[in-house]
Amino acid sequence: MKNFNRVSVLSGVVLSMMASSVVAAETNEEQFDPEKFFKQGMEEREKGSPYNAIESFQTILSNKPALHRARLELAVAYMQTLQYQEAEAQAQTVLDDPKTPASVRVSILAFLAQLKKDSEQLTPTHEHKFTASAGVLYDDNVNVGPSSSVINIGNAVLNITSTPTSDTALVVAAGYDHSYRTGKTLRLGQKTGLLLWQSGVSLYSREYDTEDDFDLDVISLRTGPAVVTNSNWRANVALQADHIRLGHNELANYVGLQPSVTWTLDPSTEITVDAEITDRDFKQVADQQRDANYYSLGVSLGKGYKNNTVGVQGGLEWFDNDAQIGRLSYDGWEMFVGANWQIKQSSVVFGKVSYKHSNYKGPEQISTLVRDDEELQFLLGGKHTFANELELSAFMTRTEADSNDVLYEYDRNQVSVNLGKKF
Repeated sequence: MKNFNRVSVLSGVVLSMMASSVVAAETNEEQFDPEKFFKQGMEEREKGSPYNAIESFQTILSNKPALHRARLELAVAYMQTLQYQEAEAQAQTVLDDPKTPASVRVSILAFLAQLKKDSEQLTPTHEHKFTASAGVLYDDNVNVGPSSSVINIGNAVLNITSTPTSDTALVVAAGYDHSYRTGKTLRLGQKTGLLLWQSGVSLYSREYDTEDDFDLDVISLRTGPAVVTNSNWRANVALQADHIRLGHNELANYVGLQPSVTWTLDPSTEITVDAEITDRDFKQVADQQRDANYYSLGVSLGKGYKNNTVGVQGGLEWFDNDAQIGRLSYDGWEMFVGANWQIKQSSVVFGKVSYKHSNYKGPEQISTLVRDDEELQFLLGGKHTFANELELSAFMTRTEADSNDVLYEYDRNQVSVNLGKKF
């Protein structure tokens, strides 16, 4: 589906070339200048306004219905707006005209064949993907709480009275993704989008050997529409719900919206803007004051090099966790830079460095300080896919947390090895 714009443009070039060889059967009348509208339509189509171009070519044909040069260019404009039936009808009209030269007929037949292939993207289609993985994790500071890379609860379970405790854990994850290509199109200004509906469910479980109080289970559900345009951008909105359990006790339910828009600047460069609005509802009586509305807005940039075998990414995010009381409320920002290198077709290594600054909004109960926290995280890993599509992955993460309140300072190292498969 990502290639449909490129195919359409190539077909359009072929059709435009053949159109120049068609001899118009009509002569201009003084009261109507088809060349004026033809030039206008071509300029509008070239600058990315195919719907305006359609109006220009239709104006010509309403006055000069036998002017096949305009009819063929109208077919190209219809194709660019994914109106395949209309494009076929216009091209077929020229093909059925006995005055159309044989060489042009050959080109029209090739165009119609390509048009039929392109139109398949409007056939309603379901796609299903399954993933499953299992692995082991070593954590040298279990009692700091769940890793923010899994679910960010703002160190809600930080045990500030104990020294770091190490442990190993069994990690199991599974997911199911469903994408429904509706076959519907949307006009978005001068662009045309294909409408999809994407849904999924994922399960994550981390079971420590001895530190059962920090076992983590997360069930996530998401669903929402997506639009892929025949231009340089795509967008989606997901409604997501997370059910979180800590130590086999219900911890919280999160429900929120996550919109995202991605622009392709060139074949190897993309920029994404995403946001989140989530209601965080904690279930235990002792955690009721943690109930919060969470907001975030982020922008990220990715660029590929060496035929996209090397990629670099960077991003910046602003966030605000508005809890019931000030000492549990915070806002701040986070930035990251990362890179990945596809060593060969089946092997990739990657790394990432992130920095997060959180400003709390009320004093602590013990120290009476208003927390000002910083977190620096380093991640290094890799994955290898075998011939049977089994994927072996490993990563190492180091987290260094600094705070004006020493009770919240800690270091944490995690090493994980996983084996997964896609179905």
